[in-house]
Amino acid sequence: MLRGLNWGHRRATGPMNAVTRIAHDEMGIALSWEQQTLAGFEHGLSATVADAFDLVVFDHPHCGDIARENLLLPLETELAGLSDRDFIGGSLDSYRYAGHLWGLPVDGATQSALYRPDLMQGHPVPGDWAAVLKLGRALRRRRKWLGLPTLAPHGILALMALCANLGHPLSHDPFATPFNPAALEQACAQLLEAAALARPDGNTMNAVHMHDAMAAGDDIAYCPIVYAYLCYAEEGSGMPLRFAPFPGPEGTMRGSVLGGAGLGITRSCRDKAAAFRLLDRIATAQTQTQLFMVNQGQPGRSEAWAGAVQDQSFAGAHAGLQAAMNAAWVRPRFPRYLTWQSSAGRLVEQVVAGTMSQRALGAALDRLWRECAPQWQLPS
Repeated sequence: MLRGLNWGHRRATGPMNAVTRIAHDEMGIALSWEQQTLAGFEHGLSATVADAFDLVVFDHPHCGDIARENLLLPLETELAGLSDRDFIGGSLDSYRYAGHLWGLPVDGATQSALYRPDLMQGHPVPGDWAAVLKLGRALRRRRKWLGLPTLAPHGILALMALCANLGHPLSHDPFATPFNPAALEQACAQLLEAAALARPDGNTMNAVHMHDAMAAGDDIAYCPIVYAYLCYAEEGSGMPLRFAPFPGPEGTMRGSVLGGAGLGITRSCRDKAAAFRLLDRIATAQTQTQLFMVNQGQPGRSEAWAGAVQDQSFAGAHAGLQAAMNAAWVRPRFPRYLTWQSSAGRLVEQVVAGTMSQRALGAALDRLWRECAPQWQLPS
């Protein structure tokens, strides 16, 4: 029996429940899953949690801590046939760190715009941040809102996307200044301009909350930046939503921050041979496109984003975001990075709430970065 840890949304549970059936019926492998919250998935993986399971679904920025603590088994030897071109954008490469591959991409995502066509009332989908603000002002005249989820870590991730779009992404060097000060100042001002036109509860909302609010209610017409849950484009998920590439200040595809999820095998796995057999099956285009997409998933495999027949159920959302996925920026992955991201996200919450100034934010982010830096080296 293999025990896996997943995260509790149908985008994640649907594909893995389907894998459970295949594991049992076709491979003779008993498999069960437990779920954690989206917040638990976003904020990292501890040794205690990892050692309680055989398989874990995790976020790629945790690779540095995984490597430092040897939480998972390297995959590259047993899964030697994996190729970057088979996975969308930087998905596969994002799970490489310190000479090893720690996860198999089972989910692909990046920040995108989200909207309700019926509430746009003839307004074009914005192509840059200036157009976002113009739309936001028009929506307020109709007593509608923008949406802007900034619950940690989503606010800091939005700032990262804005800075990357401006040509100054967050540093990948743990011993450098994290942000270009001028770019951070501009990005923060742009985020606050949008927040002033957004429904006021954005600081309590993550990506799932935003999708749920827009599908169930009629007051948020458009969200410029949120991690896309493409299953909300399907009929039967409330009011179907639509997706578009992130409209950065420069109006280009660049800047959105790669998300997604990987599947890893823990160091404590009780049946490593069965776990590797299962991952080898999950890595195939057939599994990820035909099995995952009909069970509300959004695969890591590139075929799913290139006009797959199954994408018709999602109103072509995967194909519409293919270029954005290929251009997505990959976050740092050194040890303790997620500790910084979590703390930084709480600081951005304060800025959006008006209890911290923009100038104080830059200094606080720098201070946090320096506090984490001594722990960002792998043991020799």
